[in-house]
Amino acid sequence: DHIAKFSVAPASANLLALEKQPVDLSEPENAIRRAMVYAADQDWVFDLRVQLCTDLDEMPVEDAAILWDEEKSPQQVIGTVRFAPQDSFSDARRVYADDVLSFNPWQGITAHQPLGSIMRIRRTVYDVSSDRRHRLNAVTRTEPASAADIPA
Repeated sequence: DHIAKFSVAPASANLLALEKQPVDLSEPENAIRRAMVYAADQDWVFDLRVQLCTDLDEMPVEDAAILWDEEKSPQQVIGTVRFAPQDSFSDARRVYADDVLSFNPWQGITAHQPLGSIMRIRRTVYDVSSDRRHRLNAVTRTEPASAADIPA
């Protein structure tokens, strides 16, 4: 019924405090991990936002380079995503995420699937990349049915 752009934005004070802080790039391959470990002992809270398409001529779906005017369609918070403190990079969790999981925006219901030419191209790229990674790792692609399926 609606076309929207989704975004996730930091909402908790511990994450907002990171704005404009430099990222340590001395070991680029570990930069994200170090940044995430910063708040591993705290809740992480994010706002889930949408920007509704109100005019397909001014807010085209096929050209992702065109920013949608936020005065005509402001970002609206529609929910909160909260992550409890956790070790996101335990050895078991890292291996599970790197070798077993597959991330793809088309894993949801049809009504929520991505729109636009860039997303259609990404669909093929995601599938090919995931198939190759799982073959090279000699593992079957599986998705968790619940949080209990994710290693600690």
